[in-house]
Amino acid sequence: MTTLLDPEYREHVTDPLDDISQQTGESPYQVFSDWISMAVASFSGDEDAYQKPLDRYRKDGRDEEMVREFATLHANALGGLVLAMEETQEDVLGGVYEHHGLTSEHFAQYFTPGAVSRAMAQMNLPDTDSLREATPDDPLVIGDVSGCGSGRLIVDSARQLRDLAPEAPAVYLGYDKDPLCAKMAVLNFVLNDMTGYVLLGDALKLDARRVWFISTAQLIGGDHPVRELDSGERDRVLARFFSAPLDDDQDDETDAGAARDESKIPNVDPEPAPEEPTTAPNLDIALDPSEISQTGFDEFA
Repeated sequence: MTTLLDPEYREHVTDPLDDISQQTGESPYQVFSDWISMAVASFSGDEDAYQKPLDRYRKDGRDEEMVREFATLHANALGGLVLAMEETQEDVLGGVYEHHGLTSEHFAQYFTPGAVSRAMAQMNLPDTDSLREATPDDPLVIGDVSGCGSGRLIVDSARQLRDLAPEAPAVYLGYDKDPLCAKMAVLNFVLNDMTGYVLLGDALKLDARRVWFISTAQLIGGDHPVRELDSGERDRVLARFFSAPLDDDQDDETDAGAARDESKIPNVDPEPAPEEPTTAPNLDIALDPSEISQTGFDEFA
């Protein structure tokens, strides 16, 4: 099995990570996993998660100068990822994962080839009527919930939609049970300027252990582009997009937490809430028409 990602581009990412692996003696999988977690932590402002791998380096007896060097190499790999994506317009992140999979049993997955993914994205786009009827109050919902991997199919769908109907508002969904894959999808959402949700869990069971909301428009308000949802928000995402029933017997603490975070949740249902809601009225999606650009919407209202 070989990957289609040219080494010239892949090495923008793999060279700094290989350097860390060689200096620390840690496996490529561990270094790659640390890098993905640190990148997601950077985009979500989670300082504790970002420092966790660095703290492990410190406990191994390395001085602060060396730890800073490793942090710089992690940052260089992220910069190399952005550069390679700009140069190739490909899923570089998934390609790097697959490259490591050639030599390590820990990288156990191969994703849909790029050419196949693009063809599938084109076939699966909504019809012309749906594109025309999409509004900020009722946007298109496009996703891959059968195991999104690095998010390749969703990214290709977003690119095709932007070429076909750049003003059509859409929200994107990814679902995967592998924590590393889910985090890769989060990064691909951020770096491809896609607004939506990535869920970590078993889609068949409607289980979501973690859910991330991604929107680069949050930067306008001084927030990070990635926010991990709390348990109440996770439930409402499942109800809104997957018709999972909400628990009407939530305790007071959960209800209070949901009320406190109400301002953070995109409010998309203009209809009055029923007296005993069984779906997620607070997570319907409304987009701000003033924020729609040539690449589609970029903000929840």
